[in-house]
Amino acid sequence: MDLYVADRSFNKLGTVNNRTSLRWVRRYRKTGEFEIHCPATTQNIEKLQRGNVIIKPGDPEAGYIKYRNLQENDEGKELLVVKGDFLTGYLNRRIIWGIEIINGLVEVAMRNLVNKNAISPTDTNRIIPGLSLGDLKNYTEMADFQTSYQNLTEELERLCALSDIGYRIRYDGSTKSMKFETYKGLDRSSGQSINPRCIFSKNYNNVEKQEFTESDGNYRNLVLIGGIGEGTDRKFATVGTAAGLDRYEIFNDQKSLSNVVDSVTLTDAEYQVLLQGKGNETLTQNKKICVFDSSIDVNANRKYKEDYDLGDIVTNINKKWGVKLDTRIEEIEEVYEEDGEKINVVFGDEAPTLIDKIKQINRQTSSSGGSSSIVISSIDGGIF
Repeated sequence: MDLYVADRSFNKLGTVNNRTSLRWVRRYRKTGEFEIHCPATTQNIEKLQRGNVIIKPGDPEAGYIKYRNLQENDEGKELLVVKGDFLTGYLNRRIIWGIEIINGLVEVAMRNLVNKNAISPTDTNRIIPGLSLGDLKNYTEMADFQTSYQNLTEELERLCALSDIGYRIRYDGSTKSMKFETYKGLDRSSGQSINPRCIFSKNYNNVEKQEFTESDGNYRNLVLIGGIGEGTDRKFATVGTAAGLDRYEIFNDQKSLSNVVDSVTLTDAEYQVLLQGKGNETLTQNKKICVFDSSIDVNANRKYKEDYDLGDIVTNINKKWGVKLDTRIEEIEEVYEEDGEKINVVFGDEAPTLIDKIKQINRQTSSSGGSSSIVISSIDGGIF
């Protein structure tokens, strides 16, 4: 498989010569990444410059180089290592410029945020060249959404986490352009009858190695949100219901969340919606962790991109451990090395990293001039 190198305008410069290793990590609700190891030839050094684009044939996403390392190994051979993000990472270079209040469909909200801050912003210097909106998919999740001055990528990730919608920037080779699009995987779990089922199990000889993790160490299912005001005049909202030992409480201090937006004072009902949005976000960030991490046999009875793909809901079974889990494919790592190809699949949400937690704290303690709030619901009551 050839890897093509192009400049930032997608003019092809050639291929990566004699690469020894490729990691191509696709993610459903976050920006994917890649890593390439190859000999430090003159041609590779000239082509694999920071900012240039890597195109993998047959993949919906391309990536840009943001890291280079030249080194000499123990045998005296000079090696070049490059790393980068998928084109979706371009959105990380933008913030929400101003205050946005959106009441409506999550998909439309995501498209509006990208359009206003990267495609058709008031300041033309903020335009990401070659980026446009893809087709509207008409997904039905709704949002009461307020955000201001936050990182654009982080806000898109929050919307995705609350609505189960994935997003990406798709590379269009025919027009040398990029399209922002939302998408959803298929439900291929064992309990449904609409799509062909996909089951991963050692008993079916399609899994080489499995690792299962579950934890309720950070789990919370009821949140009390404190808004503006002092003492008995303070505004509060509660999200979640549970009792007894099944009740896990948490407090979210939103005293800085103003009830005045663009010189307009919100009604009590409108302000309650904002507080409830903060509560929904808190519960999303404190879910039970339930993850299957599997190394898939690429030569087995389930074929990648035919029987399963990123974002699909599939069934994982390990009879010896007594575990059966229907969960979404959140990440697929493709590894290409000299001794063959390997696919590592992450099913379900990973535990939040330290960086994730720092971002959560910063967002919760930000002032009203840089805050955000979301409430998500579903119209159709479907699997998502």
